[in-house]
Amino acid sequence: MNDDSVLAVDAANERAWNSTIENPQSSLEEAERALSSALSIGYTKGQADAHLNIGWANYYLSRMPEAFGSFNEANRLYEALGDIMGTCRTLNAFGVYHQFVFRLDKSIDFYTRSLNVARANGLVDRELIAMANIGEVCLELGNPQQALDYLIQAYGRMTAGMDTEVVADCLRNIGVAFLEMDNLVMAAEFTRKSYEMALAADETIMATDGLETLANIAIASNNPTEAETLVIKGLELAAKTGNLSQRASILIVQASVLNDTGNAREALGILLEAERLCQGINLKSKLFKAHEQISKSYEALGEYEQALVYFKRFADFKAQAQREETANKLRSIQTQSEMERARQEAEIYRLRNIDLKEKTDALVDINRQITSISTIGRRITASLDFNMVVQTVYDCLKPFLDMDMFGIALHDPDHGQLVYKRFYEDDARKNEYRINLDSDSSFAVWAFKNRKPVLIAEKDLEYGKYLSKPSATFGRSSQSVVCMPLAIEDRAIGVMTIQNYKPRAYAPNHLSFLEALAPYVGIAVENAIIHDRLEDLNSALSDEKRRLERATLKISHLANHDSLTGLPNRRLLFELMVKTVETARRTNGKVGVVFIDLDDFKPINDIHGHAAGDSALVAISERLRGLVRASDIVARIGGDEFVAVVTNVKSRDDIERVAKKIISECSVPLSFSGTSRTLGMSMGISVFPDDGDAIEELVNKADAAMYGVKHIAKNAYAFSSEPEE
Repeated sequence: MNDDSVLAVDAANERAWNSTIENPQSSLEEAERALSSALSIGYTKGQADAHLNIGWANYYLSRMPEAFGSFNEANRLYEALGDIMGTCRTLNAFGVYHQFVFRLDKSIDFYTRSLNVARANGLVDRELIAMANIGEVCLELGNPQQALDYLIQAYGRMTAGMDTEVVADCLRNIGVAFLEMDNLVMAAEFTRKSYEMALAADETIMATDGLETLANIAIASNNPTEAETLVIKGLELAAKTGNLSQRASILIVQASVLNDTGNAREALGILLEAERLCQGINLKSKLFKAHEQISKSYEALGEYEQALVYFKRFADFKAQAQREETANKLRSIQTQSEMERARQEAEIYRLRNIDLKEKTDALVDINRQITSISTIGRRITASLDFNMVVQTVYDCLKPFLDMDMFGIALHDPDHGQLVYKRFYEDDARKNEYRINLDSDSSFAVWAFKNRKPVLIAEKDLEYGKYLSKPSATFGRSSQSVVCMPLAIEDRAIGVMTIQNYKPRAYAPNHLSFLEALAPYVGIAVENAIIHDRLEDLNSALSDEKRRLERATLKISHLANHDSLTGLPNRRLLFELMVKTVETARRTNGKVGVVFIDLDDFKPINDIHGHAAGDSALVAISERLRGLVRASDIVARIGGDEFVAVVTNVKSRDDIERVAKKIISECSVPLSFSGTSRTLGMSMGISVFPDDGDAIEELVNKADAAMYGVKHIAKNAYAFSSEPEE
C-alpha cells in the first residue's frame, strides 16, 4: 500500500468531514471518491472514515436509510480495526439517527455507550459531545432542567479547540431549555450567541437551527412579525443546504404563526407540505406537531371531520411517544444517577474525608426512589379517566406521604381559573373547587404561573416567599404545603397539591420525589384530556362519519364495477390482472386472456328494446361467471364486450378447454325478458407469457384475435399466436 495513496485518501476524508454540515452534497461526492480510492488500495481505515462521512452527508440531506446503512458499515470496520475514536464517532452517529426517527430509547443507549467509551479512553471531546447529545434528548423528553444539567456542564468544559458546530449546537440547546422554562431573556441570549457563532463560521445548517429557535422565542414573546421575518430567513438558508428536515420544522413554525394570527387557510397549505416532507423522510418528532397544527387549521375553518382525523393522528402518536417517553425518563434518570455516583467516588478518592457509607446509602435511596417512581408511573398512566387518575395518584402517594389534603387542578382558560374537579380532604372525596388565576393568596396559582414548585414547611411563617398576603383558608388551616406544576412540553396544564395540618411535614427529598413523578402525572392528565376531547368530537361527528363511510364504500364499488352486471370493470380488471400475472411469473405458470364479443347483439336492442338488451347482458354475465372457476376473473369492459382471465394453468390446452366450454354452454338458448334466443360469441385468446408480459399488450392481442374470428367465422375462438414447437 503506497504511503502517498494513503495520505491522499486521508486528505479527501478530512475535506469531506470538514464540509459535511455546510455543504453535505459536496461532502458526499468527496467521501464517495475517497471510498473508491481506499477500496482500490485495500486501506480499511480510509474505507471506514469514508463510510462515516457518507452517512453524515446523507443525514444532512435527509436520506435516512442511506445514512443508517453507511453508519453501520463504518461501525463494523472501526470495531474490526479496534479504532476507539472511530467507534465513539459511530456510536454518536447512531444516537443522532435514532433521535431523528424518534426512537429515544435507542438514542440514549448509543449516546451513553459513546460517553462510557470516551471516558474509559480519555477522549474528552467525544465525552463532551455525548453529554451535550444526552442533554438534547432530555429536551425531547420534556425535561429542560435535567437537559441544562448536562448542557451547561458540557459547555463549561469546552475549549477553544472544539469544533464550532458542536459549541454552537450546545448553546442553542441551552437556549431551547430556557425557552421551555419560560425564561425568554436567557433563551434569546444563548440562542442569539449560537446563531452568530454559526453564521460567522459559515455553518449554515447550525445557523438555520438557530433561526428556528429564535422564531419560537418570538412567538412565545407575542411578536408574530419578528417570528415571520426569522422564518423567512430560515427557509432561505434551508433552501441553500437542501436539508428537508429543517425545511419541514421551519414550515411548522411558520404555520403556527399563521394559525395564531387567524390565517388558517394559508397555514393549512404550508402544513400539508410539511406533512409530506416529514412522511417522506420519516421525521416522526415533527410529524405529530404538524398534525396538531393541521387539526387547529381545519377546526378554525369549520371542517370538523378533517380536524378530528388529524387530531386523532396527533393524539395516537403523542400517546405512543409518551409511553416511550416514560421509559426513557427512567433510563435518563438512571444515567444521571450513574454519573453522579462516578463523581462522588472520584471525590471520595481525592479528599479521603467523605463518609462512604452515607453516600452509598444515598445512592441506594435514589435507586429505591427510581423504582417506586417507575411502578407508580405505570399505574398512573394506565387510565384515561381523569377522576380515576386523581384517585390512583392519591392511593399511590399515601404510603410515601402523610396527606390531609390532595388534589389535581386543571387550567380552565375560558374562565381564567384553576379547577380541582376532584380532590381529597381528610380522606373524604370532594368535587369542584375553583381558584381564580388573578388570586394573590394561592400557592397553587403561584406555582402554575411561575412554572416552579412550592415547598412550605410552616405556612404562617413562610408564605411571604411566594405570596403578598396570607393564603386564603377555609376550615382548618394547613401548615405544610407542596404545589407541583404539571406541564406537557412547553404547556402548563395544571397543578398537583398536597397539604398537611402539621408544620414541617414535607422536606426537600419529598419535593424531589414529586418532581420526578410529575411528568408521569402530566402525561396521565393530558391523556385523559385528549381522551375526553376525542369522545366529544366522536359523539358530535359519529353520524356524519357513518354516512360518509357508507358513501365511500358505495363510490369505491361503483368506481370498480360495472353498474349493470356487477362484474369488474376495465379498471379493476387491469388491477386484478397485475396480481395474476405476477403470481404466474413466480410459479412459471400461464394466464389465458379471453376477449369475448357477443355476435349479432344489436338486433336484440332494435327488436326487443334496450331493457331486453340489458336483461340479456345480465343473463350472459351470470352464465359466464358460472362457467369459470372461482379463482378466474370475468369482467365487462364495454357494451357487449367481456374479458375472461383464466388463472393458474400450465398449458394452452387448459385455456382452450375453457374456451370450448364457453362456446358449448352458450349454444343453449338464453332466456331474458320473456323471450328466448341463442347468442353466439366471438373470442380471441392471448397467453402470458407466450404473447407478452404487459397487461395492455395481452388484452390488445386478444382483442385483435377476436376481430379476426368475427370477420371470418363468428361463434368461434382463435389464439393470437401459434403454439411454440
